[in-house]
Amino acid sequence: MVRLPQNTALRAGLFMVLAMGSFVANDTIVKLVGESLPVGEIIMIRGAMAALILLLICAWQGLLPELPRIGQPSVLLRSLFDVIGTIAFVTALMHMQIANLTSVMQAVPLAVVLLSMVFLKEEVGWRRMTAIVGGFIGVLMIVKPSVSSFNAYELLALLIVFAVAVRDILTKKIPARVPIFVIALGNACFVTLGGTALAVSQGVEWPEPWQIGFLALAACFLSSGYLCMVATLRLGDVTGTAPFRYSVMVFAILSGILVFGEFPDLIAILGMGLIVVCGLYAAHREAIRARAISDSARTTAP
Repeated sequence: MVRLPQNTALRAGLFMVLAMGSFVANDTIVKLVGESLPVGEIIMIRGAMAALILLLICAWQGLLPELPRIGQPSVLLRSLFDVIGTIAFVTALMHMQIANLTSVMQAVPLAVVLLSMVFLKEEVGWRRMTAIVGGFIGVLMIVKPSVSSFNAYELLALLIVFAVAVRDILTKKIPARVPIFVIALGNACFVTLGGTALAVSQGVEWPEPWQIGFLALAACFLSSGYLCMVATLRLGDVTGTAPFRYSVMVFAILSGILVFGEFPDLIAILGMGLIVVCGLYAAHREAIRARAISDSARTTAP
């Protein structure tokens, strides 16, 4: 029997690593099945299976009475952007190296800060702004856009970053009383509907048993990732577990090399490193800002 570390922060970090490994395993399986099955059908089948698993988890947690909260406008709007992000991500995954796409997605926290500054009028100091600029330079080093080698899927990857960033900003607007698993179940249901609509437009093929089995396994990994993320958030804070989040890039590089024979070039690897450094620095500055706000609130409290 595997014994978890007693240190709470280390346990939170371990769950974060397990979550990242689960998400990459899901992406790897989806990319493999995507060689023989349309994107919409993949999203539809995997989404339905993930929704069933999450429904069982909600029942186990006694959350079935909370399911009507899925209909709240904030949850529905978040689910809409999750549908857009999921369809775009799976589409890009079929045409990009898994390590490159995964690394580009690590710029999402930086995009959240940028969008919060532009649309929510949050103050962003020059240090965090430098981190944002550096992170997006890292993204450009990975996708290497140029007129001669322009790839629409690389542009799609950049758009995914901002779609997911909007989703994450909307997540902050969801009342804390809405359980995380209820939000996840709502997302899975709407992603399934979005995948179904896309599958109908693309044409539905009768899946083979091995494809259904692989997608069932992908759904299990996706649900496992959700479970580990919840455990992470319950044990530690987002900033404290940020370094462990970047383990996803290690998993993605290993998946690309061992499963797909994809080797990132030197420029892409340097870009990945730059994203990690900038992301960690931005998280560090956010932690300092949060502590300052908290200290100020305690000082002014009667």
